[in-house]
Formats: sequence, C-alpha cells, structure tokens
Amino acid sequence: MRTLRWAQRALIVLVATLPLLLVTLAFVPALLVLPFRRERAAHAQAMVRQLSAWTRALLLSSRER
Repeated sequence: MRTLRWAQRALIVLVATLPLLLVTLAFVPALLVLPFRRERAAHAQAMVRQLSAWTRALLLSSRER
C-alpha cells in the first residue's frame, strides 16, 4: 500500500510539474527584457515571486503528511 501511495504522489508531482515548466518557459522572454526597463522592474519581481510561490506550493503538496 505504501508503494502505491508513493507512486501516486510521484505521478501527481509529474503532472503538476509540466504546466509549471510551461509557464516558466513562457515567462523567460519577459524576464529577460522587463528588468532592464525601470517602470517594469516591479512587474518582473512580481512574476518571479509568483513562480516561486507556485514552485513552493508544488513541492510542499508533494510531501508525505
């Protein structure tokens, strides 16, 4: 039973990681350009904070309770 639970958790993390990876790749062009414009630096920081929050949520939700 423990092996099944581990496999389910691994599958959920894999499925949740794919959209996160796609969003991160979509953010890359903006993160390369926005920090060099003063009026958009705060926007770039907000994007990085959001990516960090999503990654943290994914990793914390995959932990065994």
